[in-house]
Amino acid sequence: MFKRLTVSILIVSVFVLSACAAPTASPTPAPTTPLTLPTIASTPTSEPTTAPSPTPTVSPTTAPGALPDISSSNYVDDRSTPAALMSSYFNALNRKEYLRAYSYYQDTTSIGSFDKFMQGYENLQSVSIVFGQISNEGAAGTIYYTVPMVLNFTQTSGTQEKSANCYIVRLPEPGNFGAPPIIPMNIYRGEGKLVDLTTTDATALASACTGADFPTGPNAVPATVEQQTDLSSANYVDNRSDPISLINSLVNAINSQQYVRAYSYWQSTTQSYANFAAGYANTKSVKAQYGKPISNPGAGQIYYSVPTALFSVQTDGSLQTFVGCYNLHLAQPAIQATPPFQPLGIVSGTFSQVASNADITSLLATACNP
Repeated sequence: MFKRLTVSILIVSVFVLSACAAPTASPTPAPTTPLTLPTIASTPTSEPTTAPSPTPTVSPTTAPGALPDISSSNYVDDRSTPAALMSSYFNALNRKEYLRAYSYYQDTTSIGSFDKFMQGYENLQSVSIVFGQISNEGAAGTIYYTVPMVLNFTQTSGTQEKSANCYIVRLPEPGNFGAPPIIPMNIYRGEGKLVDLTTTDATALASACTGADFPTGPNAVPATVEQQTDLSSANYVDNRSDPISLINSLVNAINSQQYVRAYSYWQSTTQSYANFAAGYANTKSVKAQYGKPISNPGAGQIYYSVPTALFSVQTDGSLQTFVGCYNLHLAQPAIQATPPFQPLGIVSGTFSQVASNADITSLLATACNP
C-alpha cells in the first residue's frame, strides 16, 4: 500500500495538478456492448432519461479500445478506464470546459477553489498527451491506478512546453454502494515536471512516476478505453460522451447489478432509489437495440431522444421485450460555471411491452414521435 500524498503539483506555468482525497478500490473496467433498458417489472416502468451532447455532437469511439480524439472538436466524458478518464480530463481543458475538468477530481482540497483552478489554465491553448504503462493496486474496496503521461502543450502566446506527469486514478468498487450517491472513477492526485522539448517520450515517461508513494502493483493495465460491444457484468462501462454510450452504461450497470450506478445516470426522477432497484429484482440480463438518436439543441441546452428496444431476460428464463424512447439532456459544458458539474443524463423514458416476435425496426422508427 502506498502512503497518502500531500499535494499534487501541476507542472508548467499553465497546468496546475494537485492531489485529491483517498478512495476505495474497485474492479478493472472492461468493454461492453450497446444495451439499454428501463426498470423492468411485470409492468414496464418509465424512467427519466436525458442524453444530450455538447456542441459539436459527440460520437462513440469507432475503433475498439482506441484512444479518443481529445481535440476541441470532439467531446469525451468517459470514466470507464484510467486512460478514458485522463483523456476526458484533457479533452475538457482543450474545450475550455473548466468545470467539467474540475469535476474529475473527487476531492478538490489540493487543487483549491474552482476559480483558482480555472485561472491556472487561462494561458493554455491546447494540450496533447502520451500514455506510459499503467499499473494498479487494490486497497480496501478501491483500486488505485498509476498513470504516467507526457503532456505537450501550446500556450496562447505560441510557446511550446513539455512535461512528464504522473497521476493516481482511483475507482471505488461500484458494487459496494448500497445507496446514492455513488463515487465514480476519479483523479486522486497528479504531479509533474517540465522537461526539455528535445526529451524523448520514452525518457520522459521513465522519469514520471518514480516516487516511493505511487502504487506500483503487479497488474499492468492497457492505455485503452472500453469496448462497447459487451455490456455484460464481465465488463465496465461508465461513459457519458454521447446518448448511446450513456444508455449502454445504464445497461451495463444493470447487468452488473450495480443499481446505485444505474440510478446515477438519471438526471431527474421522482422514483426513489429503493423502488428503482426493486424494479430489477427479477431481471437477469438486458440487451438493447437503438434507432437513430434525435438531437434538439436549444439556448445553452442540448436534448436528445433515443428510440430504444430493450430485451430483458428474467430470472425465470422468460424474455420480455419493450420498445420506447429515452430523453436525455445536457447543459452546454462550456457555460456551466458553478460546481457541481452536471453531465449528460437521462430525464425520462417511456416504454411499452411488445410481443417477442414484433417488428422492432418498424417500432423504433416511430418510438420517439410526439
